Amino acid sequence: MIQNSEASFEHLAADPFQKADERLLRTALSCAECSTDATRMGDTGEDDGHPSERIRHELESLWKSIDFGHIQAVTHDTETRVFFESYLFEDAHIPALSVDVVAKAADSAEAVDDKTVVVDMMSGNSIEIQIAPPYLVKSVKERLEAKLGIPAFLQRIVAEIELEDGDNVSTHLGPEDGSTHLTMIRKDPPCITTEEFLKTIVFCVQNWETTLPECYTWYRFDTYREIPTTKQELFEWAERFKDMKHEPFTVETCLQSLDLWLETDDYKGHPEVFAQHISRLQSFLEEHCYSPSWIQVYDEPYGHDDDLEMVMFLAGRLRAAPETLMVGAVRLNCWI
Repeated sequence: MIQNSEASFEHLAADPFQKADERLLRTALSCAECSTDATRMGDTGEDDGHPSERIRHELESLWKSIDFGHIQAVTHDTETRVFFESYLFEDAHIPALSVDVVAKAADSAEAVDDKTVVVDMMSGNSIEIQIAPPYLVKSVKERLEAKLGIPAFLQRIVAEIELEDGDNVSTHLGPEDGSTHLTMIRKDPPCITTEEFLKTIVFCVQNWETTLPECYTWYRFDTYREIPTTKQELFEWAERFKDMKHEPFTVETCLQSLDLWLETDDYKGHPEVFAQHISRLQSFLEEHCYSPSWIQVYDEPYGHDDDLEMVMFLAGRLRAAPETLMVGAVRLNCWI
């Protein structure tokens, strides 16, 4: 158990940040009290016809339906409380899924030692490009990005096998014309990186106290300081967690994190029905998000003064709005 023995959290001063960014949509749920706070930021509980907001509300409903009884039963001075908030970051710090096509980018003057590459698409169409020595797959992706607007990180280049960026395409020469024939498959975006997650929660909202209360609580009990007056200072603190556990969201990764909390008391494992509920949550996230993540902030429950805490996040780029990151903040707390 990680310990912090600084002064009591309740005596800290208020956050000096200014008015919250109204574009960030957020609702807080306290599973311990089975209550929904839908009054802040003008949130009426309706989805207003926006697919992303509807998905966020569905996430909250699904979370609220999960029986956390065995987690709440972990008792030290008090029983455990389970807190959850969901956020939509509309302009998240994540790579765009499309880029501007550069006119004539792949049709510039061909050098004598350029190689012709014919790339087949899954649609049945083909495109011809020229790449310069040393004829790397990376160059193929760059030319396709310029011509098609598909970012290189979303491209899989396949010959007999999938090729890596540093592979030389010369080993896959075609017949008499000397051209190289490859196939490009567009893949789903990977999990966001920890840096992208931290930059999003820091730079995409003005005021943590009113807009991201669970993030605000996390900062305050971790530092026993006032929130910094600049985002850069706040990000310098957040970067301390750049190596925190960050994995694809699965039943296993979620339960492994919660195991750490159960082990602080009389550990009995998770009921089968609970694992089934988390499986439903995984299915929901995979349906609505590209490569959802599970992020565990501390290696073990964090003790400070008279509290024990765990902080975790689920996060995923929405399929319905690929520039939007949906985040769920999870916090476990009890007195010790």
